[in-house]
Amino acid sequence: MRKPLLFVMLSLVLILSACGSGVQGSTGGTLFKDGIAEYIQTTYMLQDVVSSQEGSAEISEIYIAENQSIETVASDLQNYENPREISEKKDNKQVLVYDNLFVILTNDPDNTENTMVEVSDYEFVRNHYNPSFFDGLLVLWVLDEILDVDDWGKKQRQKCSNNNDNCYGGYGASGGLFKTPGTSSTVRGGTSSVRGGGPGTGK
Repeated sequence: MRKPLLFVMLSLVLILSACGSGVQGSTGGTLFKDGIAEYIQTTYMLQDVVSSQEGSAEISEIYIAENQSIETVASDLQNYENPREISEKKDNKQVLVYDNLFVILTNDPDNTENTMVEVSDYEFVRNHYNPSFFDGLLVLWVLDEILDVDDWGKKQRQKCSNNNDNCYGGYGASGGLFKTPGTSSTVRGGTSSVRGGGPGTGK
């Protein structure tokens, strides 16, 4: 009786392993706990993680949706969870804002057949994004309200004009490289297609 039972158990293990290997998304898990972030993590391949040296909670995760257009990805995400705000598509960019996260869709500069899906928390956007990135996508008063900062666009634009290296223009434009304000340090994400080590990577 033991041999047949052992055979059945081994067969079940092999079947479960085969099923697990069919998951398309990354296996490391997202650092965000929101439902939309977990959906993105299980659906698309993790490319990189960018973190701020100012605060370990300020991060941005970058995924690749292979052979999918921005329109297709945006529709898929909206079908899963309705965003708080959604921009029009302009200059190959589109922004979906959820309760705690920005989901930013752009063309993959290395392969225009793919879409980059960047997931950033509010703190990361508030402290690091260049307001010009959102020109034509989200009006400044909407961003002021979402980020809970009076005249965020005006204040952030002034900071960026003082030193543009301190501002982040999206992963496609920066490659995950930008300086934190008031330092000469460069913030960098992790290795392509694997988790970048989490917050603090690049310190």
